[in-house]
Amino acid sequence: MHESLKGISARIFGLATDALKRAHTDAVYFDPGMEHRQSLAPLAAAHAGELVLKALIAKEHPLLLFKNIGEKTTDDEIDLEWLLKNGRTHDFSRLPSVLWATSGIKVPNIESYRRIAALRNQIQHFVDDRDCDVQYACLNFIYSNIDPLLSKHFGVAACKFHEDQFDDHVIGCLLAHQIRFTVPRDTMLTEIDPNEYLQDCSQAYRRWACTELKLDLPT
Repeated sequence: MHESLKGISARIFGLATDALKRAHTDAVYFDPGMEHRQSLAPLAAAHAGELVLKALIAKEHPLLLFKNIGEKTTDDEIDLEWLLKNGRTHDFSRLPSVLWATSGIKVPNIESYRRIAALRNQIQHFVDDRDCDVQYACLNFIYSNIDPLLSKHFGVAACKFHEDQFDDHVIGCLLAHQIRFTVPRDTMLTEIDPNEYLQDCSQAYRRWACTELKLDLPT
């Protein structure tokens, strides 16, 4: 491997967590005057997921990210400059297959992955889905795919990557949608009352949330 290709997985991972911060902002924070964020949220969520999968593939070998390596006509070693000018990475829809083939890692929720891909495609073709709960679709994608991959392979939790000072509002949104997520051990909620978000949740989800967040189970 050319020296310039070393560390690419770590660099992609850094970009992935930055993209996840943007995805959380678009999916969670759309106060009056910011409604456009929700329409664009699938783009940010898909981008974050794409980079996480690419970081995992690059762990095996950076060149596995590219679908046109065989088009190189010289015997010179492939370096970063050549890839930046000529490389074409695998399409979003193909990444789960490439990830599984190269590393044996499966995307945890392929149906959610396909749903976010469809929403991203619609937006790129100038049509957003007015009948879809975009917030749930984005958060479900993040926390049924990105979060378990980050937790298992990078040792971090998705809910820590956002643009807010506190984790509370991201977590509150997850509680309201009854979405399970990796809960860091140092989680402390000081800006919200989680029980308010759990009022309409199922008993099973409330039990899970109270156990993970170390809350008293409401009666």
